[in-house]
Amino acid sequence: MTSFLLRPVRQLAQSLIGNDTPRQIAWGFTLGMFIGLIPKGNLIAVLLMVLLFALRVNLSAGMLATGLFSWGGFLLDSFAHRIGSLALVWQPARPLYTWLYESPLGTWIGTNNTVVVGQLLIALYLTYPVYWFSIQFATRVQPRLSKWLLRYRAIRWVRGAEIGTHWGSDA
Repeated sequence: MTSFLLRPVRQLAQSLIGNDTPRQIAWGFTLGMFIGLIPKGNLIAVLLMVLLFALRVNLSAGMLATGLFSWGGFLLDSFAHRIGSLALVWQPARPLYTWLYESPLGTWIGTNNTVVVGQLLIALYLTYPVYWFSIQFATRVQPRLSKWLLRYRAIRWVRGAEIGTHWGSDA
């Protein structure tokens, strides 16, 4: 029971104090940005979630970015619709979209939806700036923040609770 209640706090503390490199944190945040911007319910979003869990990136940063960009991504839907409709009627890419749609999983991929294509293009455009800002944040802020947090006994106790649950002391 204790493990269930402390798991979110423990994961937050572990993401701030963890031994992940700034690149892992930045790539996790960037991949979370992709997941947050892409509308859910298509194969692209599922594959991005699989990538987030399969790659060696900071999962907490990815989930934080997913929440942030999902919450604010709907504000870009009308702009994404316009970009997606321009991309879908672009003559050189039309054979690719036809091939994707006629493939066995074509209807589930989501490339026939203007908002999905538009949000994917927006996410591709924002990839480098989001990565750059998150790596700058991780290199400058994370060491100071982890040093500051480790001064408190409660944070050290929460981090130690993870070890206790692995050893079976959680009843």
